[in-house]
Amino acid sequence: MKRLLFLSIIAALVFLGSQTWENKTAIKNLEYSDPHYIDVFIHDFTITTMGDNGKPVYTLKANRLEHYNDNNYAIIKEPAIQLKQGIQHWTINAKTGEIDDDNQIIVLRGNVVLQQLDKPQPLRLETEHLEIDTRQQIAKSMQTVSIIQQEFNLQSEGMILNNTTGQLELLNSVSGHYVQTP
Repeated sequence: MKRLLFLSIIAALVFLGSQTWENKTAIKNLEYSDPHYIDVFIHDFTITTMGDNGKPVYTLKANRLEHYNDNNYAIIKEPAIQLKQGIQHWTINAKTGEIDDDNQIIVLRGNVVLQQLDKPQPLRLETEHLEIDTRQQIAKSMQTVSIIQQEFNLQSEGMILNNTTGQLELLNSVSGHYVQTP
């Protein structure tokens, strides 16, 4: 009886050892077969970047961030950004985006909406692609951009928004409508 118990224990240890060896081998094989894998992910996060003066420059909130081991940027899902520079404040939303490892360049894609804050008649800009340089506070798009304010609508092929100076430059094929409200 003792011998049967001893042999059962030995068999169980051999089985567990072989399973551990197989799991380690499977992980090594996966790393060799797919060198592109997530090395960091975060759910429901907020990043606030401070300027040299100690005040917030921008805040980024998103549902998920995924960084892959072989990229120098992270993918962000449903980003919401607040750009803050002096009296110029904007909120920016999109379906998805990317942020570089230095937190300087943010690229947004899919239903990108920029909404001016703290203005009596705020501007609303809509496009499908936007690149933001967070240090220079410049947002630009080479795609079609719709600019909407209470009494007018404009469209342009591309734009550059300098949040520091408050200047919005429309690049090509600008057209628009003005309707005065009574």
